[in-house]
Amino acid sequence: MAKIGVVVKSPSLYYYVFKPFRGVELDVGSFVATEIDGVRVISRVVAIRHRNAVVDPRLIAHFDEESTVKEIKETLGIEEALYYTEAKAVVLGARSGRKILKPQKPVKPLSYVYSTTPEELEQFFAPGEEGTYIPIGKIKGTSIPAYIDAERLVTHHCAILASTGAGKSYLAGVIVERLSALDIPIVVIDPHGEYSSMAVPATEEGKHVSEKVRIFVVGKTDVTHLDQAFKKRYGNPRTYTRIGLNPRSIPLRTLEKILDLLYGLTDAQRRILEEGWQSATSYGERQPLTSVEELIKEVLEGGKHAAPPGFAGEMSLRGLEGRLRALFYTSPVFITRYGETYQGEPIKLIDPEMYLTTPSIHIFDISGLDILDQQLFLAVLLDQLYRVSTLRKNLTTLLIIEEAHNYAPAAGTSVAKSYIAKIAREGRKFGLGLCLITQRPTKLDPDVVSQAMTQIFKRMINPHDLRYVATVAEHLDDPRPLRTLDEAEAVVTGISVPVPLMIVVDQRWTQHGGVTPSIRRQV
Repeated sequence: MAKIGVVVKSPSLYYYVFKPFRGVELDVGSFVATEIDGVRVISRVVAIRHRNAVVDPRLIAHFDEESTVKEIKETLGIEEALYYTEAKAVVLGARSGRKILKPQKPVKPLSYVYSTTPEELEQFFAPGEEGTYIPIGKIKGTSIPAYIDAERLVTHHCAILASTGAGKSYLAGVIVERLSALDIPIVVIDPHGEYSSMAVPATEEGKHVSEKVRIFVVGKTDVTHLDQAFKKRYGNPRTYTRIGLNPRSIPLRTLEKILDLLYGLTDAQRRILEEGWQSATSYGERQPLTSVEELIKEVLEGGKHAAPPGFAGEMSLRGLEGRLRALFYTSPVFITRYGETYQGEPIKLIDPEMYLTTPSIHIFDISGLDILDQQLFLAVLLDQLYRVSTLRKNLTTLLIIEEAHNYAPAAGTSVAKSYIAKIAREGRKFGLGLCLITQRPTKLDPDVVSQAMTQIFKRMINPHDLRYVATVAEHLDDPRPLRTLDEAEAVVTGISVPVPLMIVVDQRWTQHGGVTPSIRRQV
């Protein structure tokens, strides 16, 4: 292999600085090699700096006359020597069979740096023998597929972190398409109504993906504008099932939080609710769907013995009754009676067992709900999915949550947060994997995101978010290059890849619904 430079500094095990030889062309992202104890180690160039020795004070002291400057520039002929290039290279590792090993000592200064060949890089980045791998793009600067371990990506959770408009949902769509070939259930929480486009193929491969898409519109919300936009763009109407929640399925603590947040709860009302709700929902896992009036009657009957005596108790009962009625009738996520419809469309109950046992792409369009109703729906859905998974009846499933900072915020409250945290902590052993997508990493609960063992970064500009990335991404040497990534590029780190990968994301097989509208000149 050709020698292209020499190591001049080696501050740590993880990177070194080398000076390229004259005439050598390098780009950020280029791959180079060096040797440690005779073992060939692959590295990636992450920074190129052009130095200028003119700034040395000892040389500047002689720049007091034009004749002196002319002698230095022309007579001595050292102008070119005053300018030189340094490159910083991050050590990726050495290939040993099907594994990539990290060196345990730094590169020695004055070691030669070598060029790499496409064949060498292809062997280096080849997937391991064990595991199930999917390609989601190409290694940047090469035609080599970027493989990730699908099993580790799903079961050990992942996060896609980037600024708005950086291509998060596009990348998520690519991952969903590739995972769908493995015939696993995928559940997508879609707060913008953009994933419905996956029902429309863009390529031959996309036909197989689109056949697996099942769209669910949540609650009694008007989605006419979305349906019209869908038909105008893709030529076919959007097909979906409208779904809602059985009021009896809401967990007690979630119900308490919602009622207290919206209307306030007295201690007496809380005691009545706790007793009455347990009595009304003591039917096992599958709760019957009755009218709201029947449910409220059962709650009050079951909890009235916990009410204070006399007028105070009666007021507490009537107050709780009004709060329950207001919640269940005004929130669009609840089905209030058997056979309820909205705009002529029947509303069906959610079916968590079906979502976890059918290898389809289940897309939940919650775009018509306000943020509190979105959180409420997600809390109940995740609670029921978790309960089904603990019975070990489910296939390995990936849950994708867009705008995750709205449902598991670092500060503030969300009734869905505890359920996301529970799946993040315990879901792996029950076959439930999380993919958290956010444009504001600093707003996402750190305990939740710390469970994401694979992290995928796209363009990020906010300095607070970049500092956050530096603290949570142990495999990312320097987050500053994230500023310059384009929409097609991403950095993948963590347990599902053997080394951090800078990739160019593959083309979508289905239509992408998150395209930013362009400015059109009025004529």
